Amino acid sequence: MALDLMFSRANTQALRGIAALMIVFFHVVWGYGISPLLNMWGAFFVTIFIILSGYGLEESFRTRGLDGYWRKRVEKVVLPVAFFVCAYNYLFPYILPDDPLFAGSAMRKCLDELLFFSPRFWYVFFILKWYFVYWLGTRFMGERSRWIFFLVCALLCLNMPSPAGHLEAEQSFSFLAGVLLSRKRQWLCLLTQKKVWQWVAILFLVGFVCLVLKTIPPFHDLKGSVAYNYFLCPFRLSIGLAFMPLLTLLRPGRSVLMQTFGKYSMEIYIAHIPFTAMVKDAESTLVFFACSALCFCILLMYNRFVARKMGVAQVLFLFVNVLFVAKYSARISDTFALCATLLAVVFYYVLCRCIQWKALGGRMAFVLCLICFAMMLVLQYSIDPYSLQVDRWSALHFPIQNLLSGDYPYAANTHLGGYASPFPVWQILHVPFYMMGNVGLSFFFAFVLFLWSVLKVQGKEKATVVGLLMCSSVAVWYEVAVRSDLLTNMLLLAAMVNLVLHRMSREWVDAKCWWIACGVGLLASTRMLVLVPLAILLLPYLVRMKWHRQISVVLLTMLVFLLTFVPFALWDWQTFYHFDMNPWALQTRQGNVSDFVLFLPLVVLLAFNHKMSPRRFYRNSALALGAFVAVTFVHNMYSTENWNLFSSTFDITYFGTCLPFCFLSMVDNKDA
Repeated sequence: MALDLMFSRANTQALRGIAALMIVFFHVVWGYGISPLLNMWGAFFVTIFIILSGYGLEESFRTRGLDGYWRKRVEKVVLPVAFFVCAYNYLFPYILPDDPLFAGSAMRKCLDELLFFSPRFWYVFFILKWYFVYWLGTRFMGERSRWIFFLVCALLCLNMPSPAGHLEAEQSFSFLAGVLLSRKRQWLCLLTQKKVWQWVAILFLVGFVCLVLKTIPPFHDLKGSVAYNYFLCPFRLSIGLAFMPLLTLLRPGRSVLMQTFGKYSMEIYIAHIPFTAMVKDAESTLVFFACSALCFCILLMYNRFVARKMGVAQVLFLFVNVLFVAKYSARISDTFALCATLLAVVFYYVLCRCIQWKALGGRMAFVLCLICFAMMLVLQYSIDPYSLQVDRWSALHFPIQNLLSGDYPYAANTHLGGYASPFPVWQILHVPFYMMGNVGLSFFFAFVLFLWSVLKVQGKEKATVVGLLMCSSVAVWYEVAVRSDLLTNMLLLAAMVNLVLHRMSREWVDAKCWWIACGVGLLASTRMLVLVPLAILLLPYLVRMKWHRQISVVLLTMLVFLLTFVPFALWDWQTFYHFDMNPWALQTRQGNVSDFVLFLPLVVLLAFNHKMSPRRFYRNSALALGAFVAVTFVHNMYSTENWNLFSSTFDITYFGTCLPFCFLSMVDNKDA
C-alpha cells in the first residue's frame, strides 16, 4: 500500500469520521462492561483522532502559515464546546428531569466543565493545550528549537498528573506524532509496500509487548502512578499508528458518508460525551442515542446559524440582552422565563443577522428613534426613583447635594441606606443634571453625544442603525428605567474614542501624548472600568515610545488622576483616607488580585490584536469588558458557593458596559 493514499485529504477526513464513530461505539460497549479487552479499543481511535489533528495542523501551517490561527481554533473548538456545554446543562433538566445526570446547579456544572475542573471534555482541553504549545513553538522558535520544545512538553505531559488521570498521559506523544508524520510525509511516501508492512508489524509488536508488560502484577500494581504512563503511552500510540494504514486499505476516502462523518467528527465526539454514563442496558442505550442525536442537531444548528454568521460583537449584544430578559422574566414564572428567553434569542439573532444598513437609513427609522427616545424620557419620569431597589442615581444625587450644601460628599448615604463613592470628575459632570432635578438625564446627553459621534464619523445611515440597536436593547431600557449612570459612562467614553480613533496614528499620538495623558487621567476619575478600553487602545502606541517618554506619560496620567481627589482629601483627610466607604471602596471591592493577574494577559493580547483597525478595536474592547465581568463573577461564585447568576450578589448590568463598543463594531466596517 502506498502511503500517499493514506495522506490524501479525502482519506484523512474519512479516517477522522471512522475514529469518531468507533469512539461512540466503544463508549457504548464500555457502558455495558462486557470485558476490559473490549474497553481498551476506543482509546486507539482517540489516538488516531489526535494524530490527525497534529497532522492537519502542520499541513495547514506549511501552506498558509499561522494566519488566522487562533480564530480558527476558537471557531472550530472553543465556541462550539462552550455553546454546547451551556445548551445541554440548561436544556436537558427540562427533557430528563428525573435523571441524576442533570441534578444540581446548571451554572456550577457549566463552569466546572468550561474551566476543566471536571474532566468530562478532557479531549478538548488536551488538544487546546497542544494548540497553544504548537503556536508558541512555531511562532517564536526556530525549526530545531521548536522540536526540542515539543518533546519537552510531551515529556511533561507524560510525567505530570491531570484532572483526567491517565487519559492525557497516554496520549502525550500522539499530537507530536501527527506533526512528525506531516514533516516526514515525502520520505514516508517513498517507502515500498514491504517496508510499510514491516513498520506496521513492528508497531503492533511494540503495542503487544506493552500490553503484556502492563498486565504483569508488579507492573499492574503501578496503575494510577506516573510510572504506569510509560506502559500506556507506547501501547496506545503504536497501535493507533498501525491502525491508520490498515483502515486505509478499506478505501474510506471513496465513501461520501465517511467523509461527511469526518467533516462533523468533532461534533459527533462532543455530542455524545455527556451521556456515556447513562448507558446500562438496551433501553438506556436508545435514550443515549436519542440525546446524542439531539445534541448533534444543536451543534449543527450552531454551525449553520451562528458560527461565521455572527461576530463577537453580535454575540455579546445578543447575550447581554437575553440575560436581562431571562433574569427579569423569571420573576413571573419559570415557564414564562423559558418562553421569553427563547423569543428574545430569536428576536436578537434576527436583528443581528438581517439588519440592512441602507434600508434603515430613511426617515421612518429616524422617526422611530425619536419616538423611542421620547418614550425613554416618559419611562424614566413615570417611575418614582425612591421606589427603585437600585441606588446608582442616589449614589450621585446625594453626594452632589452635600457638595453644593458645603457638606462632605463622601459622607452621604444613598436612598437605600448605603454609601456612595462617585469619583470627582463624574460628580462634577453630573452637577448640571442635578440642577435640572434628575441626574438620570445624563443618559440622554450621552445618548445624543454618542449618536452624534457615529453620525460625524460613520455617517447618517449607520448613526440611525446604532440608534435603532440602542432602542431595541432591553439592557438599555433597564438602565434608563433605574436612572443608572453605568451605561452613561461607557457611552461618553465610546463617543470620545470614536471621534479621535480614525485620525490616530503613531505620529499623531506622539505629538499629543501629554494631552492624551491628561485626558486619560480625567476619564479614569469617572470610573475605573474605562481604563480597560483605553489600555487596549493606547498600549500599542505606548510601547513604541522611548522609555523616558513612557515613564513621563504614565506618571502624568497618574498625577492628573490623583489631583482630581486632592480637594476632597484637603477638605477632610481623616474621612477621605480612613473612612470605610472612601472613593475607591465601591469600585474596587468586586475584583480580586488573582482576577487581575488572569485578566491582564488578555488585555495585552487584545491590545496588540486590533492592529489599529477601528472595528477590531471596538470588538476587542467589548470582549475585554465582558470578560472582565465574567472573570470576577466566576471567582465570586466559587468563593461564595453561590451559583445563582440572578441573585443580588451579581449585578448583571455590568455586562451592559460592552454594549456601546458592540454597536460601533457592528456598524464600522471601515479599517483605518
